[in-house]
Amino acid sequence: MSAPEKESPMKQFSKYSVPAQAMIDAFKRCGIEYVTTVPDMVQIALHQILDGGESGLRVVHCTTEDQAIEVAGGLYAGGKKVAVIVQNQGLYAGINSLRALGLDSKVPLFFVIGQFGREFSNLGSDPRDSKRRVVFLLEPLLETLGVPSWRLEGPDDLPNIEAAWQASRDRSGPTALIVGHFVGW
Repeated sequence: MSAPEKESPMKQFSKYSVPAQAMIDAFKRCGIEYVTTVPDMVQIALHQILDGGESGLRVVHCTTEDQAIEVAGGLYAGGKKVAVIVQNQGLYAGINSLRALGLDSKVPLFFVIGQFGREFSNLGSDPRDSKRRVVFLLEPLLETLGVPSWRLEGPDDLPNIEAAWQASRDRSGPTALIVGHFVGW
């Protein structure tokens, strides 16, 4: 009897990747027209498609997360539908703008947040069990701020994109979609 074949690390971790094009398709179903962003490594495949110009979405690259949030607020005031794409560290840096525009001014900001720093050993587990502060603090912080969040931990979670988007509209305030693993090409 031969030993069972061991699954390769790439195949083992790829089951947690959501294809970038599937995310863009969901954005389009939501009616999103613009993306403001400070690019992050977790969502690099998504950025590559957005920057290629083929997605049909307009991309506004920003130098800081505050700026990405503020530009999204301005686009919203101009009648546009916007997603704010950042990583967890960036969200931490943009808390004051999130508070001012999303919470105090009730702008329905839709954040797509990459979980930078998440360990491969934590995939398939609760991110709150991560050993890295940058990861395990994200959801408790969002809860403290009163920002509902959804996880995008794999392809089965794709409906969470539309759920989080719609919730931002329904509540007239910020929501977050947390991308738990590298977006796939």
